[in-house]
Amino acid sequence: MQFKLTVGFTALLALSMANAHNVWLEPTSSQGEYVMKFGHTETESYPQHKIQSFQVLNSQGKLTALDYRFKDGEAYVMPKSSIVFMVFNNGVWSKLPSGKYVEKTKREAPSAEFTTNPMKMGKAILKWDEQSFNAHNVAYELIPQAKAEAGKPLGILVLHNGKPIQGIKVGIGEDAPFNLTNEKGIAEFTPVKGYNKVWAEFEENVAENPDYDRRSIEYMLTFDAQ
Repeated sequence: MQFKLTVGFTALLALSMANAHNVWLEPTSSQGEYVMKFGHTETESYPQHKIQSFQVLNSQGKLTALDYRFKDGEAYVMPKSSIVFMVFNNGVWSKLPSGKYVEKTKREAPSAEFTTNPMKMGKAILKWDEQSFNAHNVAYELIPQAKAEAGKPLGILVLHNGKPIQGIKVGIGEDAPFNLTNEKGIAEFTPVKGYNKVWAEFEENVAENPDYDRRSIEYMLTFDAQ
């Protein structure tokens, strides 16, 4: 498996709809309710079928499904847990010989130079507790190494299948300054006061799949800092 460490500018520009977007939770005006946002510099509505899962931790610390309400192109949740995990499948996109990107599979666009499946993963820490610093047996995870404090550098551990990954960009977004994870899988991030977004990106080469030959994973960790 190969992880993406750099992204070409042209590819980012052309695939902005597919690759450059992320998912995250924001509170609504209703007590205890959150909405999953999708976008980059601006947010957009999204089809319900692209929502793969919402999960929360149960009383035993295990992941369990979280119900959601879909209204006007966005998903709404009312979690009781301190952490929410989100997975969003943004379809399959092919780069044609002309340089144009279309939402088609390899079978639908056999002349494509490559075809990718952009996945979006989100982890929202709604309340700081002991689970904020634990791994949760998911494919990819960003884990703060302490409770976030505004202006104080914070270690962010990056895991794939429970193992640290070196050389992964960690920052506020792919078009912003970043730090790379070290040999222990940790990169430094300095929180601001209030709401924080921590971004990372990965890429997997996919063999023997009739629809696409690579998968990108954009990950967004969110939390508040005082």
